[in-house]
Amino acid sequence: MSAENKIEWIHCNQCLRQTRHDVIAVSVVNESEEVDEGRFSIDWRTANTILECKGCGAVTLRRRVVSHALNTDDTEFYPPPVSRQSPRWLYDLPDEIESLLKEVYVALHANSRRLALMGARAIVDAFMNATIGDIGGFQAKLEKLVEDGYLSSKSRETLEAALDAGHAAAHRAHNPSLDDLTLVLDIVENLIQPLALKEKIEDLKKSTPKRKVQRGG
Repeated sequence: MSAENKIEWIHCNQCLRQTRHDVIAVSVVNESEEVDEGRFSIDWRTANTILECKGCGAVTLRRRVVSHALNTDDTEFYPPPVSRQSPRWLYDLPDEIESLLKEVYVALHANSRRLALMGARAIVDAFMNATIGDIGGFQAKLEKLVEDGYLSSKSRETLEAALDAGHAAAHRAHNPSLDDLTLVLDIVENLIQPLALKEKIEDLKKSTPKRKVQRGG
């Protein structure tokens, strides 16, 4: 099937929004299967479409399977659509926390929201151990984070809400909405970002000229 000059609007994982895509190629396969000893058959049509974002050039494969006999119309995208990209400073994190955050995003992109939420809670635990040590339970660690200046009292309340959501996913089969999971990730990433920026902040301080002190004459 010709794809010349065709344009569609679909989600782009790089642009993180609906964008115009060129239809690069389309392959259509019609199939049929006889059932009930050949008394009737089920027909379906599979269309594979390659699309390229006109903004960033990212390529997406769409697979659509339609069966009028079964009254189905299923569409899948490869890679699957994502609503959130990992932070640019991911690879500046300590190895353990970097690995955990990567796994959280793998779960998020697979729409495994419970796993992503449990992973976010594990990141907080790893952050606590990396900064203040394994000094006891979560409450004791939270108090120490506030005491040592890693958290404000208000931020502690926010983080506790994220931790409780992670606990609910692990022990009460709680499946968060995408909006709730996004909020938890915002909270957790805000907590761990200083670890990633620590060396860069020190380099910035060293490279910034010192202010000259004016002396009275």
